[in-house]
Amino acid sequence: MSDSNNNPGAGAGSAALGILNTLKTNPKALYALIAAIAIGSLTMALTGGQDGQVHVKTVVSKGQSVLLENPNGGLSHVTAAPGMMGAQTAEEDQDQDICNAKPGTRATVEEEQVTGQLPYVKVNITDGDCQGKSGWTSKVNIKGQ
Repeated sequence: MSDSNNNPGAGAGSAALGILNTLKTNPKALYALIAAIAIGSLTMALTGGQDGQVHVKTVVSKGQSVLLENPNGGLSHVTAAPGMMGAQTAEEDQDQDICNAKPGTRATVEEEQVTGQLPYVKVNITDGDCQGKSGWTSKVNIKGQ
């Protein structure tokens, strides 16, 4: 009777020794293993390791109740026109700024528009410091309820 029949773990040890022996005697197998490890590592590095997060596009419609919430943290900038988030000078800031809404501020969607390939949403703010004001914000700041 062989040792592998008496010891269930002996088969795993002999399998590992067989693989190591093959890698030592067959350079093509060694190169294939190195290539597989390199490709796997490169794939994991390029995918960014998103930890299973799923990004869903926010679908909005006129009259829908939403929350203003900047995904980067902080306030959601609301302006008089779409696309004016950072394009104005200091003098124009006073004319274009409507308000800066705190995270979780409720609003109602009035309109949606794409400007320079970036989607913007016109909202009427229904609570918070900006209550009663209407303006444009980037669509990424919109979170459905």
